[in-house]
Amino acid sequence: MHGVVTVLTEPHYARVEQLWQGLKQRFGVGSPKATAVPHFSYHISPEYDLEALKQVLVETAVSTPPFITKTTGIGIFPGEKPVVYLPVARTPELQTLHNILWPRLQNMAQGSAPESAYYAASNWFPHITLGHSDITRESLGPIVTWLNSQSLAWELQVTNLTLLHDNGERHVPLHRAELQG
Repeated sequence: MHGVVTVLTEPHYARVEQLWQGLKQRFGVGSPKATAVPHFSYHISPEYDLEALKQVLVETAVSTPPFITKTTGIGIFPGEKPVVYLPVARTPELQTLHNILWPRLQNMAQGSAPESAYYAASNWFPHITLGHSDITRESLGPIVTWLNSQSLAWELQVTNLTLLHDNGERHVPLHRAELQG
């Protein structure tokens, strides 16, 4: 699976890694794995036309200045295996960036994943995943209680567009374009 994302910058990159480690140590939940890259996503696809995608990322980055958005508390996608995340505020700048990227990325996506629909403009909910796959309904309450004691109101610098590839073992950055606008 491939994804077009913004990789977090310091100090938030390290802070997410610390939260992942805390979740592993305190609650035995280990997804995302330590090999994941702290990020939030704009689009995902099993495959892309990689050369065309790199061009879109560069073109978009050249015309988009870096900007700030915020995290806003704790979120949960419910289900048999709940997902715990940090919601990322859909600021006007972030929404504009997504509106520019989505149709272009959708046109070059090859294959389909059921999850792709979650990234469509009308459904997109930017977030930083803290845990998924191994969180149970029973562990959810204590996890949220612990997270609630953490400082999670952050100002995030949005400085890059990165193509990540999840090869099943780890996230591998394939291309990164720095916002310059």
